[in-house]
Amino acid sequence: MAKKKAKSKRDGAGRVIAVTGASEHLGKLFVEHLQAHPGVRKILVIDVREPACASGRKTVFCPIDLTMPEAGHDLASLFKTHQVDVLVHLAFLSHPLHDTTYAHELQVIGTMHLLNAAAAAKTPKLVMLGSTMSYGARPDNPNFLRETDPLRGVRACPLVSDLVEVEKQFNVFSQKHPKVVASVLRMGCILDLKVDGFIPRMLSQSAVPTLMGYDPLMQFLHTSDALEAIKTAVDKDFPGAYNIVAEGVLPLSTILRLGGRLCIPIPHCVWEKVGGFLWAFQASSTPTSLLDYIRYLWVADGDKAKKKMGFSPRYSTHQTLVEFIRLGRLNPVFGNLDQ
Repeated sequence: MAKKKAKSKRDGAGRVIAVTGASEHLGKLFVEHLQAHPGVRKILVIDVREPACASGRKTVFCPIDLTMPEAGHDLASLFKTHQVDVLVHLAFLSHPLHDTTYAHELQVIGTMHLLNAAAAAKTPKLVMLGSTMSYGARPDNPNFLRETDPLRGVRACPLVSDLVEVEKQFNVFSQKHPKVVASVLRMGCILDLKVDGFIPRMLSQSAVPTLMGYDPLMQFLHTSDALEAIKTAVDKDFPGAYNIVAEGVLPLSTILRLGGRLCIPIPHCVWEKVGGFLWAFQASSTPTSLLDYIRYLWVADGDKAKKKMGFSPRYSTHQTLVEFIRLGRLNPVFGNLDQ
């Protein structure tokens, strides 16, 4: 059973928590939670530009660019000076960029800087955002992927390759520093009006291209459940990797029917050629390397998080979709959504 950690081991007045990714919706919600947390003395918000949530009385904005060569030194100095108790790393892209070099530097190099700084400052605890996309969408995937399954990613997809590489770095760090509590939360697909991603973008279209002959099962995670998992991992110690996913799955065809979307089946070979051309000339926001995620199974099992973390999502996949629809991104025209 995990031990509850009410006070900092370094300072009896409360913990000091450093957060990256506070400019994104999930990071913003987490920082706002910390500002009201009685056991938190100080919040260090690390970003290039000051996010709106950094104005709280306990919050200190730290302008550090994770892609810069000097970032590692600056971070180590910051962690030592403020005696950081927990580093929460949420600065990851939810949607692929055309500028893959910058994306790689932000996610892979940026994480390397953070891990090196944490090691130098002897930061006792790290919590990092991961993704179930790292498992890859493949025809030989099991019905539900577990934390013990390999992170295989998908071919020629820089976004997913970076996520896999980051977890490898994290594993190496954990092995070198066994006394550090290092947690990775592999989030399922978050479906929210304020969270970007290729699935929410796809579902926002009135006509949705799909792959002819394929109807994969999908699972969606509610933002409040994702936030609750982060809060739980920060408040108590749960080293290792955990799938953070909702209960239940839905076929893509059912998702589109509930949302009143027009489904347009396209042969894979056609979409790959045309879509690749459009992506190369920046006429499309979704690369063809992500097509496997609407072609094959990539749903994950959340049993480990339930048993060890005590994490039970409040929203099922169906309930998350229903709320997403009702909040306006989709226009329901078929049947009763509550059934």
